[in-house]
Amino acid sequence: MKTKFLSLVILLFMFEQISAQQGWQWQYPKPQGNTLRDIFVFNQNTAIAVGDLGTVIKTYDGGENWNVQHHAGGTDIDLYSVHFTDTLNGWAAGGIWFTNKNVLLKTGNGGKTWTEIKTDTTLPYNSVYFVNVDTGFVFGEDGIILRTTDGGNSWDTRSINSYIGHYLDVFEFLAVTFIDKQTGFLVGAGYYGNEIYKTTDCGRTWQWNEQIIMPKIYTGLYDISFINKDNGFIVGDAGVFLKTTDGGTTWKYLNLWEKYQKETYQYFNSVFFADTLKGWIVGAGYILETTDGGESWTEKETNVGLLKVRLAANNNTLTNRSGWIVGGYGSIYRTIDTGNNWISQRENNYHFNSIYFANENTGWAVGNSGIILNTTDGGLSWYKQNQNDSLSFSSVYAIDNQNVFAVGAVIKGLSIFDRNGIIFRSINGGQTWARQTCDTLLGFNSIIFVNNSVGWISGTGALLKTNNKGLTWEKIISNVPDGKIQFINENIGWVGGTLKTIDGGKNWYHQVIPITSLNSFNFVSTEIGFAVGSSNGNNNILRTTDGGNNWFPCGVTPNGYNFSIQFINETTGWIAGFVYDINRTSTIIKTTDGGYTWSDQKSPAKYEGGLSSIFLLNENIGWAVGEGIIKTTTGGVSGIKDNSGSSPSVPKEIELFQNYPNPFNPSTTISYRLSKSGFVSIKVYDILGSVVNTLIEKWQSAGEYKIIWAINNLSSGVYFYTLRIGEYLETKKMILIR
Repeated sequence: MKTKFLSLVILLFMFEQISAQQGWQWQYPKPQGNTLRDIFVFNQNTAIAVGDLGTVIKTYDGGENWNVQHHAGGTDIDLYSVHFTDTLNGWAAGGIWFTNKNVLLKTGNGGKTWTEIKTDTTLPYNSVYFVNVDTGFVFGEDGIILRTTDGGNSWDTRSINSYIGHYLDVFEFLAVTFIDKQTGFLVGAGYYGNEIYKTTDCGRTWQWNEQIIMPKIYTGLYDISFINKDNGFIVGDAGVFLKTTDGGTTWKYLNLWEKYQKETYQYFNSVFFADTLKGWIVGAGYILETTDGGESWTEKETNVGLLKVRLAANNNTLTNRSGWIVGGYGSIYRTIDTGNNWISQRENNYHFNSIYFANENTGWAVGNSGIILNTTDGGLSWYKQNQNDSLSFSSVYAIDNQNVFAVGAVIKGLSIFDRNGIIFRSINGGQTWARQTCDTLLGFNSIIFVNNSVGWISGTGALLKTNNKGLTWEKIISNVPDGKIQFINENIGWVGGTLKTIDGGKNWYHQVIPITSLNSFNFVSTEIGFAVGSSNGNNNILRTTDGGNNWFPCGVTPNGYNFSIQFINETTGWIAGFVYDINRTSTIIKTTDGGYTWSDQKSPAKYEGGLSSIFLLNENIGWAVGEGIIKTTTGGVSGIKDNSGSSPSVPKEIELFQNYPNPFNPSTTISYRLSKSGFVSIKVYDILGSVVNTLIEKWQSAGEYKIIWAINNLSSGVYFYTLRIGEYLETKKMILIR
């Protein structure tokens, strides 16, 4: 009866979380793939972890199932610390150091929902700790300390300098623990070294003993844990391992980097001891274990960096204690035997390059390490059909739910020339695959079928065609551009966006897309298409209305990189890629007006390198891939607020009018209306996307304006003029006749 009740509680909580979230959701790897940076263990079965992009995950059943939230409390800021005073009341804190942002979240229902608490500093937070529901602390960059005694309604915000009485140049506080309600320890990094601070009056004052360790330790200290009032442990940079047996009065220093002569032992992220003898250190791809109080250590390797290790509290009745380790790419390891064994609770991580669905239920995702995953339930569960480290798949296509193709390369060395093209074909939904290697070709980029029989593959310097459902392939032409291949019908198609056929591939001719680096293109009809890429370090989104003969700029996107674009009709489309930050955070943006304006869809994934490909089955159902797989069933519409203030939006009643006269010679008038003040830029482009004239670049108040453009030495042709104010951009076409 108890088990059934617990299962019902879990299901109800999961339903509540799923119902509350919109937009894009994690599908693979489960439970999710964002880096997890801290975990709080309630008991043997219950734990909650936090991480990047406001990620919060919680388990009630020992990690068999995790309830996942992204952008908890509406934030997209990384969470570095979580702490609870009881089963209901908890806090999470984080920040982004290079943009000087922070976030502090509070929950009163065990983490089901979170509320952001405003504070009077923007310094990023690294650690949060509450000794009871009223009294707690937040610690962060530049030695900042926030203290509350009323449950977070008000905060005393001070630098550690004010506690010590002189300038200490503390870079950051990284971890805190209390051994009772009055006594706590705080560690971090600073200019003067020995960054260990102690309070004996519940944080009213803090003390620093500059000579507590001699010679002094100048490296950063990352984590601290105590097993009782006397025995505690600290780890940090440069292989630092510290141990106290007298309540922090003195510390014994061991340098494990020097002792074991292993490069990865320079950076220890977390430490935890079950008793005075047995403990663990985690770091860059390893778990270290000691059974003699830290004098000697043995290693277990992992394939990701690990950031925090914690075990359930010792209640003196358990023979074996449960615990977890969390880290990069959402990695989770659990022990049920006090660390004798650590078992992964996250599915294997791969980088995916392409995804395709034959219908709402049946699809495939392919990528590096020769991975092919298949789902028959819309992505709720994924099954491995192939994995080979010597292979890399770039594209997948399914004629139907039985006939599937994956193309890419056999990797034979580090050079781009040390590879051969490869085609995988299945006629039974991927249960078995027939493999065809093309030794004369370096690799394949894209595959598409025009109908059940006719298909095309583009590769490095070659274009292949089949007329028999992929049984055999014929090389059609060489010297084709790298990139995607697309056919609108049996006759009209493009390779790399710049090579076009209108007779089913018998003849091809070149087109010019004015982008220095073209990443992706997509045509929704024989005339209307879109392309994304970059020129001179800037994002470009271009649109054509004449089948690719002429392109003009449309829309503005966040500063980043656009990898993949797909439109399902002339107005509605998506772009997947990344925005520039320290980790190049993945992003998805959407347009419903033909690419002129774009809205941020709040991707739940923070992939280093972004999202590589996006696939929409219809207006509502779609998938995107990178270091995992995410899905939308609502077209990506998100109800999550944007804390960064960077989401593009269309200011009301900002309007760019059609020039008059048009066509024109030798001058024309451009009019526009502003509903608010802002920095206004109006530029004129030629059909290659080059700026031929900047008409205005200055701050203007709300109102109506006119500009007369007099042409001197320009030739006849099509030109485009753009109005930009803030994130708003509008483009119109005009014709000059000489």
